[in-house]
Amino acid sequence: SRAAPPHPPQRPARLPVPRPFSGAAPCWPPRSVPGLEAEPAEGGFLSGDDGDECGALSDSLSRLRSPSVMEVREKGYERLKEELVRAEKELLLKDEECERLSKVRDQLGQELEELTASLFQEAHKMVREANVKQANAEKQLKEALGKIDVLQAEVQALKTLVLSSPTSPVAELPPAGKAPFRKGHSRNKSTSSAMLGSQPDLAATQPIVRECREVDSQLFAEFKAWKEAPTLDRSCSFLERVYREDIHPCLAFNKSELGSAILDAVEQNTLSVEPVGFQPLPVVKASAVECGGPKKCALSGQTKTCKHRIKFGDSSNYYYVSPFCRYRITAVCNFFTYIRYIHQGLVKQQDAEQMFWEVMQLRREMSYAKLGYYKDQL
Repeated sequence: SRAAPPHPPQRPARLPVPRPFSGAAPCWPPRSVPGLEAEPAEGGFLSGDDGDECGALSDSLSRLRSPSVMEVREKGYERLKEELVRAEKELLLKDEECERLSKVRDQLGQELEELTASLFQEAHKMVREANVKQANAEKQLKEALGKIDVLQAEVQALKTLVLSSPTSPVAELPPAGKAPFRKGHSRNKSTSSAMLGSQPDLAATQPIVRECREVDSQLFAEFKAWKEAPTLDRSCSFLERVYREDIHPCLAFNKSELGSAILDAVEQNTLSVEPVGFQPLPVVKASAVECGGPKKCALSGQTKTCKHRIKFGDSSNYYYVSPFCRYRITAVCNFFTYIRYIHQGLVKQQDAEQMFWEVMQLRREMSYAKLGYYKDQL
């Protein structure tokens, strides 16, 4: 038998040389596979499956070192939440500031309205007192003139009596010794009758007259019903009567269309009345048409000196009006202003009867104006 061939001599195994760290964790210790003896490459680096495993391990180690996606999201969410809370607080502060400013604005507006109403009432009170004083002064002047006329008549009668009497009173005496002495004195009957006839009856010529007023029950009932639910609708009984008896006659001008436009503007509170002044008229654009002129009234069409002019809202058209037409317009405006204050609840210091008499005073001014009486500013 043949002898078995001797086994080839085996080389001692080499230990793997560790790789330098280059961002990925090295695979240490190296994994050996039985029966596979491979020579490591020059420089001591591994390749193949061992390199893949080392890359996976290095990825897992880097993943452990870096923060996770959930942590980043949670931190971003917390930061956004803090910013949202801060923005909500700032918005709440701004809302409180806006509310405070709105309250201040409303309070100032209310105080301005109350001041305007009080000034309007004070102005009406002053005008009414001035009218009463003027009426009393005119009445006293009239009485004084009447007394002067009576005194002048008495003086003239006395002069007539003196001139018609004898020049010497001794001629009327009887001769001495022919007529008995009479106790007392005698009177010329004709002279006495003349003196009695010449003196007028002062009680008949100077009656005592005073201005009186009485509440009309029907008018007062209509006003009270309107005051319970104030409205500017002309269909209610109170305003319907005022429109029919005062407003429409007061604004009935020769130019009826212009009068209707004035009434609409007064109802909407868009009518403007301004003085013309004595300065030269400015150059007017082609779009601005001025009706009438300083010497011609646009409402009556008559040649009158016009000291005021009117316009509607923001319109550029002006209409010159005479003092008489202007007083009729302002009388209607004063009435509407007062009932508008009552409608807005600004008249609080007067009871129903005082308001009623104030309305009657304004209606009387409209009645005077439509009859031709007006007051002109000198």
